[in-house]
Amino acid sequence: MTTAISSNEKIFIDSHYGVVVHRDFKPLYADDTYAAYYGYTSSEEVLALPSLLQLISQPERTKALATYDGVMSGRLKPGVRSYKNIDNAGNELIVLTVDHIVEWQGEPAMQITIIDLSSQIETQRQLQASEERYRELIDGSIQGIVVHRNLTPLFCNRAYALMHGFENEQAMIEHGSILPFIEQPFHQQAFEESAALINGTAETIKAEVKGFKADGSTIWLSLLSRPVIWNGEQAVQVTAMDITEQHVLREKLEHQANYDGLTNLLNRRATSEILAQQFEVAKVEKQALSCVMIDLDNFKHINDQYGHQVGDEILCLFAKVSLQNLREGDILGRWGGEEFILSLPGQDQLQAAAVANRLCQALSQAAVKTKYGELFFSASMGVATVCPEITSLDQLVSKADRALYQAKHNGKNCVSVLHDTEDEP
Repeated sequence: MTTAISSNEKIFIDSHYGVVVHRDFKPLYADDTYAAYYGYTSSEEVLALPSLLQLISQPERTKALATYDGVMSGRLKPGVRSYKNIDNAGNELIVLTVDHIVEWQGEPAMQITIIDLSSQIETQRQLQASEERYRELIDGSIQGIVVHRNLTPLFCNRAYALMHGFENEQAMIEHGSILPFIEQPFHQQAFEESAALINGTAETIKAEVKGFKADGSTIWLSLLSRPVIWNGEQAVQVTAMDITEQHVLREKLEHQANYDGLTNLLNRRATSEILAQQFEVAKVEKQALSCVMIDLDNFKHINDQYGHQVGDEILCLFAKVSLQNLREGDILGRWGGEEFILSLPGQDQLQAAAVANRLCQALSQAAVKTKYGELFFSASMGVATVCPEITSLDQLVSKADRALYQAKHNGKNCVSVLHDTEDEP
């Protein structure tokens, strides 16, 4: 796996650690902490070095070269290692490193994170503590990381705890399970992915899931999961990024693309796509499907006499009243102007006519308030139903449109039905 880093992006890592990025040991980036470890006053002095090999003791250079080639080629996994290094004054340092492949200016490079263990090498406890801390640095310290076994957390970093609304890592761990922070529809997915990583059928799994914070508010996470060994046993490490803002923005853009901005009904394009799918299902599975074309009566006169603001209020009231009188699976969309289309899956001709008549009556009882008093309005509707003679959605819509024309001809504020044998009203 590689992580993209732009050349002008600051790498946010705890100040106790030094970071350098190189390609074939030619330094591409170094922070000031890294420079200070080797006796330099600034990162620019490190970047001026012809090769980082001069900072590695002579006996260790062959090992460093082999490790670089192995990790970059994929033969070795990125990991935690120790080296003897030399500062610019010739003093020997013992450092712990974490190597990690990143993308730098469009090409793979190696990121090395180091800590100076010269004063700590005596104690195994300090070494182990450092290795544990480095487990959270593999995918970057600004990301949330949790290690779990069967969704029971064994470890999490501060970023993961904070993104779930906990004050610290321990509070998250003590909760006992990460499952309550995943929305129920994603539970089965979580169990299956965990099992796949543990039993070796998957090496890494990427997913986006909806979850919850400690206070119950919603959070969307982008997850990268992989198997790890934790205290000698198989476990799963999950790297999490909070994408709630991106997800909300994406939903907003998708809504804008599919819904009418005034009535909040589906727009013509989105309605056409759904109708096409419903039509194909109805024809293949021989299911009933009816279509109702709806037009608000005398709408131009309303706009001319009362103004477009009142006209807009009527359009919105039409949408509200209609949705209150339809089933959850019925599809109502704005076809254009004051014209709407209603799809009634599973409804035959008689049932669709009954729905249209009920809706027509409900609309005739609705009114908007104007400075002249309450303004009532009405709608005319044409009903058509899928039959053997109809072989395309265009034919079904056209038949409903002809039925609508007949309703207008019959005096408006009514429903007209074209029977299967009728081609023209």
